[in-house]
Amino acid sequence: METYRNFNAKILLFGEYSVICNSMGLTIPYQAYSGIFRQAETLTEEQQHSRESLKGFYKYLLQLSGKNELLTSLDFKKFKNTLDNGLYFDSQIPQSYGIGSSGALSAAVFDHFGLTKMETSLPELKRIFAQMESWFHGISSGLDPLISYLNKPLLIHDKEKLETVPMPKGLLSGELTTFLVDTEQTGKTNNLVQLFFDECRHYKFYKEVKDKLTPLNNRCIHLFSEGDIPGFLSEIKLLSAFFWEYFKPMIPSEFHGLWEKGINEDLFTLKLCGSGGGGFLLGFTSDFEAVQKEFKGINLHKIGQSL
Repeated sequence: METYRNFNAKILLFGEYSVICNSMGLTIPYQAYSGIFRQAETLTEEQQHSRESLKGFYKYLLQLSGKNELLTSLDFKKFKNTLDNGLYFDSQIPQSYGIGSSGALSAAVFDHFGLTKMETSLPELKRIFAQMESWFHGISSGLDPLISYLNKPLLIHDKEKLETVPMPKGLLSGELTTFLVDTEQTGKTNNLVQLFFDECRHYKFYKEVKDKLTPLNNRCIHLFSEGDIPGFLSEIKLLSAFFWEYFKPMIPSEFHGLWEKGINEDLFTLKLCGSGGGGFLLGFTSDFEAVQKEFKGINLHKIGQSL
């Protein structure tokens, strides 16, 4: 029986949408959710559904290879033989939640069936993963599979400059709690990303993204990475307010009240986690116990406990 590697979910701490316009980004692996290849002779309905999805992914990649368009080399014979012997992806990563369910699967396929892994640079890996994951979303940056594959925090300087970095000091600080808010809704990544592209065709919106969102996002990354909590809490308020003004369609309506409260008061601040529309929101606070009371009945997950 084959031995398979586990692939963790990811959290894009900073850079959603703005990274498309060449801002910085900061993403980390998230061990609370993961996926792994398994094989079985008899499959449950859920496992069979996973296998059928894998078959579709296999055909997509094989078609690209047949047209000499695939950016990497895969062992398609091994891939098909393993599929025929009951291969499926056993994943606990919630789908359409913005934490990399399709990214983990893309990383697993590349890791297990790739033929040219060792000599591949980070920017090249990102391009390969963007092409692979586009089967699921239509558009992909390649970052989700990359972070799952590397299983290390990743700092994106721009589209061509990427580096693995230590865990951000903001996550390790006793002064700050970073947490996920479960909206209990799924998001539609491709629809929301397309909406963003449509908005960027308007010069005024694009200028706001380039002149305001990108610098705000980059400052938050620097302050969070260095553990400057007072400076970070000031900047994250501005980032949250920007999302509220320009990205409201990406914020589930049931959380509009809490989002505004986070902007106007000092207890917590919310931002998008991924493309939005559902899934998880990301929150920051210096008093998590008080936040739990404020968010009564809503599932919260402290990120620092699952790294």
